[in-house]
Amino acid sequence: MTSGIPYKAGSKESDTMARIVIYTRMFCGFCTAAKKLLDGKGVEFEEIDASMSPERRKEMAERSGGGRTFPQILINDQPIGGCNELYALDASGELDKLLAQSSPETIS
Repeated sequence: MTSGIPYKAGSKESDTMARIVIYTRMFCGFCTAAKKLLDGKGVEFEEIDASMSPERRKEMAERSGGGRTFPQILINDQPIGGCNELYALDASGELDKLLAQSSPETIS
């Protein structure tokens, strides 16, 4: 994906869904697995490729509360961690609740 370009998987309406940002790097199996889970949920997310960008990595660490491993995932600007945390949220049923929350930017 191109850095910072929104990506839409499935057909759910983005105006009623959470805003998801995922920082990734090339050749990252955990990044691929996290995106696959989000694709399976049919949600739109913004992928930011920080592979070759020290500035993007710094931004990622700041936005994620110090996270330096890939991926780093934010839902409605709240850092949730990486791939393992995403799958744990899904297994507990909490991920669907987070994804159903409207982004503060879309609330009228």
